Amino acid sequence: MSPFSLPQDFAWLRQLSSEEIAEFLSELLDTVNRACVDQEWSLVAQVLESWKATAEIEADPELKAEIEQGLRELEAGQGVSWEELREELNL
Repeated sequence: MSPFSLPQDFAWLRQLSSEEIAEFLSELLDTVNRACVDQEWSLVAQVLESWKATAEIEADPELKAEIEQGLRELEAGQGVSWEELREELNL
């Protein structure tokens, strides 16, 4: 393994931009430090799962476009409140 190759478990990092990788590493290191102090290792797993989900979105152009469209609609005030959604779904 070269010094720049990724272990298979972290191959999803290839989907992230260099800026996102820097943000991921910063958040991961902060979380590892906090987990060491608090002995709460599930925090590290949460960060890894969250960033892996981000990478999966980045890898799927159609999904990414749908999410971006939804965000634009929310910013334009076209969203539906949780209360309205619950009523519509009879929850």
